[in-house]
Amino acid sequence: MNTYKGRLAAFFTAVILIAGASAATAAGTQKLVSVDWLARNLKTPNVVVLDVGAFTQYERGHIPGAVKAFGPWQTMNDEYVGFMMPKVEDLVRMLRSYGVNNDSYVILYDEGVTAQDTAKSARALWTLEALGHDKVAILDGGFAAWKQAKKAVSGEPIVPRPGNFSGRLVKSKLATMREVKKALHSSRVVFVDDRLPEEDFGHEKKSYIKRFGHLPESRLWPADFMTNAGIEFSPSFMRDTSELQQMAKGVGIPADKNAEIITYSNRGLQAAMGYYVLHDLLGYRNVRLFDGSILEAAADKSIPMETNGWGYRKKM
Repeated sequence: MNTYKGRLAAFFTAVILIAGASAATAAGTQKLVSVDWLARNLKTPNVVVLDVGAFTQYERGHIPGAVKAFGPWQTMNDEYVGFMMPKVEDLVRMLRSYGVNNDSYVILYDEGVTAQDTAKSARALWTLEALGHDKVAILDGGFAAWKQAKKAVSGEPIVPRPGNFSGRLVKSKLATMREVKKALHSSRVVFVDDRLPEEDFGHEKKSYIKRFGHLPESRLWPADFMTNAGIEFSPSFMRDTSELQQMAKGVGIPADKNAEIITYSNRGLQAAMGYYVLHDLLGYRNVRLFDGSILEAAADKSIPMETNGWGYRKKM
């Protein structure tokens, strides 16, 4: 009898272990993970947690085992345009120093207070995907959600063992200035402006942007509208997929998941949120990020920009 019970217990233990391993493996394909999932999987092999928030935040406290990944995720390119994707070899070196391997499931998190915080994680996610690494996700609600759930916080800095990451640029993730100029003359390409409405309309602009307005025919979908940040003191949780899908339809983005889409913002940060929502949460397959965004486009007078109106006007 005891032998039978022992075998039965061993059987159920094995089932639980296999189920747990399967769940972790399946989660490797998820692009948004919860605080509870991360708390359960902090010690799962191949899970690498990167803190992409402010340096001072990490020093005050961080998720146990998280590596400070301050970047740079954006830098000045050879044409002296700022906030661009660094060279591939520099990014590979940086990610290796963070302990990222080719088989790592990378979890990114930020301060989690505002949508702009979440955009930091989105930019890092886009960078990894642009290097061919698709096993990457964002922690929903960031560090604010982690603290709100009263999870453990560490003050111990982590120095990881160097990884073997070896990414290569996936050109289909990136829209260059030349490609944007060509796409402006194509009715098949949808441009999505992820800045604030007043910037898209042409009534305000950042001091480093040369001209007011938006690219012709752009759909406006502000990154700030994509999370629940600040609603009843909520951390920056992503809105439900169904609500995001309604927003996409409402701003004029085609239902066809094969539609060609280029996201942009002032300097490619909010545009990364647009990319993340469209590509990783809503399943659009052909989404590119205009790395130079309006910072680069507004400085080139050959690129038309419109003001005092919305770019996309739904035909009646």
